Amino acid sequence: MRLGTKPSAAIALILAITLSRLIWQLFSPYTLAEDEAHYWEWSRHLDWSYYSKGPGVAWSIFTSTKFLGNTEFAVRLPSLIASTLGAIAILKTARTAYNDQLTTFVSALLWFCVPGLAIASMVMTIDAPYTACWAWATYFATRALIDNKPNAWIGFGCMIALGFIFKYTILLLIPGVLLAGLLIKPNKLNPKWFLLGLLISTIGLLPVLIWNAHHDWATFRHLLGHLDIQGGDTANTLTAHESWTPFWALEYIVLQLAIGAGVLFLAIFAIPNSKKHADTQTANATRTLWLFALPIFAFYFIVSLITQTEGNWALAGFISIIPPAAFAAIEGVKRNDHPVKFAWGASIFLGVFSLLLFPTASWASKRAFVGQYIPIARLTGMREHAAAAQEVLDELQSQTGQHPLILTEHYGRASQLAFYLKGHPTTYCISALVGGRKTQYDMWTATDLSNPTTLAPLQHRPALLMGGRIDQWTPAFDQVKDIGQLTAEPIDNRTSYIGYNFTDFTSWTPPRRLDNPVVPTPSP
Repeated sequence: MRLGTKPSAAIALILAITLSRLIWQLFSPYTLAEDEAHYWEWSRHLDWSYYSKGPGVAWSIFTSTKFLGNTEFAVRLPSLIASTLGAIAILKTARTAYNDQLTTFVSALLWFCVPGLAIASMVMTIDAPYTACWAWATYFATRALIDNKPNAWIGFGCMIALGFIFKYTILLLIPGVLLAGLLIKPNKLNPKWFLLGLLISTIGLLPVLIWNAHHDWATFRHLLGHLDIQGGDTANTLTAHESWTPFWALEYIVLQLAIGAGVLFLAIFAIPNSKKHADTQTANATRTLWLFALPIFAFYFIVSLITQTEGNWALAGFISIIPPAAFAAIEGVKRNDHPVKFAWGASIFLGVFSLLLFPTASWASKRAFVGQYIPIARLTGMREHAAAAQEVLDELQSQTGQHPLILTEHYGRASQLAFYLKGHPTTYCISALVGGRKTQYDMWTATDLSNPTTLAPLQHRPALLMGGRIDQWTPAFDQVKDIGQLTAEPIDNRTSYIGYNFTDFTSWTPPRRLDNPVVPTPSP
């Protein structure tokens, strides 16, 4: 670890990894995943907020594609930039909390050793910019509490506000910071400056609240729907819900281990080791950063007792515990502590694995035995799939003399086709009209198929229909023809149809019994 004692080593590491990822992204063979394409679709309709998320991801993609065009590289570039900024923030946090150059370097290294953060940096979702904001908010809170710089609460409030327009759960950092300020001595929680920071943080809520006030509080209904609570957007859907099981909580724990087991174990070791083998300041810094992370880990554990969670929901919690993990690794290696050394080795292995994951996945997927276990189908083939769809559309137009519609059962496929079909056409999603959950397509007038004004110019036209069951489509067409799976279809059993003479879905009624229900994926 001698290299890490040089002041420029951490920045050099961050820049080297960023450059390698940037070069690879320029030549990446992967097409946009469904959520990435959907967020790009949002960027074509800039607004104060959106059905399931704040406006940050749409504004970021809009800015990038405005200058670089509608390419996969341009869509994904904001995530890579955000990941780099997040790494710099965690470097500065470690330097502030531990005042040690080696701990700073190892913290920067461990940022890249959390698989969840690595994946977030390579695809365009809300996670990379959101976690970058969490990292900077952590830094400013550390400056305010440990370094006794009360004006740092202004930066903290700004980062909470910015992070909120990407993901609402950045608010869970606030109770963690409050706990650290009240419970850990000699942390300085200046009430006036802290409240000023909180006041500034409310700026991030304004776009979301303004939009929701004009859209029947749709986002809140969506969030309640995730918990299957009364008032949520699943109340009148055919979405199948799994029966409650205690294994959801176990699944949550396993998912957190998959996201960053090495760093998590190192950070756990840091608590007793800082108390036994370090000075009081180091022990306080370790407990402070752990308290920052505690509310988000605890909150989603409680959620896992109610409903099934997703692995990335508590991802930001790993950020705050990276500096303690770095301290534990250095201290444990010096003492030849075998459990710590094992966790350190596991972290480095996961870091190398994460760095090579995307560049090697395409090659590995073609190898015997292991190829079937490499899940990249949703990141490949969409160009070929769109080309096959275009052939159907061209043939349909030639047959009927009318410009055909593109209707899908899933928001993700609608967005992918909008991105990859020539001319970036308008596409439509019927999920909410046939027993599924609402999506952002239902919120835009131009794509809302329940709106008579939208429907009028679409009626009596032919259509390419993607996904779903044939009984979902037949009420809206005079004739529906099953044409099977199109080329490069990444979803098993997802077929396509041709519909003639579109009318509307007002005559659709839910079946009495769904033996094999199609469960629409909740909108991102």
